Amino acid sequence: MSTMTKPYDQWESYHDIDRYGKLTLSNIEFTTTNLCNMRCAHCAVGYTLQTKEAAAIPSEEIIKRLDSVETLRVMSFTGGEPLLTKRGIRDNLLPLLKYAKSRGIKTQINSNLTLPMSHYELVAPYLDVMHISHNWCDEKEFVETGFAMMEQKPSIEKRALLYRNILDNARELSKGGMFVSAETMLNRNTVPFIEKIHHEVANEMLCKRHEIHPMYASDFASALDVINLDEYRDVVNQILDFRNEDIWILFGTLPFYPCSTDERDKALLSRIYEASNITIRNDVDGRSRMNLNIFTGDVSVSDFTDDGAALGNIKTASLEEIYTKWLSTNISSSINCHCPAVKCLGPNIIVKNMYYPTQKFTSGTVKGDYSHA
Repeated sequence: MSTMTKPYDQWESYHDIDRYGKLTLSNIEFTTTNLCNMRCAHCAVGYTLQTKEAAAIPSEEIIKRLDSVETLRVMSFTGGEPLLTKRGIRDNLLPLLKYAKSRGIKTQINSNLTLPMSHYELVAPYLDVMHISHNWCDEKEFVETGFAMMEQKPSIEKRALLYRNILDNARELSKGGMFVSAETMLNRNTVPFIEKIHHEVANEMLCKRHEIHPMYASDFASALDVINLDEYRDVVNQILDFRNEDIWILFGTLPFYPCSTDERDKALLSRIYEASNITIRNDVDGRSRMNLNIFTGDVSVSDFTDDGAALGNIKTASLEEIYTKWLSTNISSSINCHCPAVKCLGPNIIVKNMYYPTQKFTSGTVKGDYSHA
């Protein structure tokens, strides 16, 4: 009898295929602030950050739109730093977190985890996942890279204190029972230190999960070098060799697919399929998730819209109408790939453009018994 375990990923887009037989709007990501106490060199939304917060749409109006989405099952909150101010927590976050709790919707906050513990205690009763970015090889890199795009930087001592806050907060929140998930982006800075980072996440920070994602060369990170597919494959194999088997590893947007004709890709995927406590997540952006900006009401699909503009606005359209509009776009159609045999939804548009610019992904390419996937 096999004792292999695969954790259940609430944010997996394929759950909608299993339940409804099609892509479905089940996931809303909220931009709840444009403020942040850091300016990381690899920030994917760096140019949207501000020094003063605009007035948000009343939560009652947002909740009315959410009420109509009967298929909603998960919600995420991002920024900026969503937990930066207690006023923002009270006015913008808590009403939506409490609403989600009342509907049985799972929630996640994306935080840099540098803030006083009192900020996290405010949301703890309503939160399912504390998602953090942890791309630091050491304190020195955090001090330099985490504030690289900031004109007037805090002192080195203050920046170093924030780094130590990350480690201490993660450990204390984990000990208190919170599900802390640390994400590391694979790039030329993190790859040489990925073993150190993993063991820090697992053994020092006591996180329940370590997420491994590609780095997207966009926004502040547009000048950074992404690793190529050979390098990516090598580092994933290394992670499988040294990983702590007690911590869940989630490969998000893994740029290797069962339809590959490269035997190295197939061998890597087999290792993952046959391993305990490791999962691969189909990308949620453009599949099950839309982003809602609580200040403007604009709804978008992260970096996916044709010209970077919003697909619609909740002041004039329902979330379901905007989602249907997205599915009819050329970009959505170009990445709407589905192989049921392996429950794979193919690459998102950024991965396709980065790694497979000329390749066409065709639905139903993979056939056969892949029940282990």
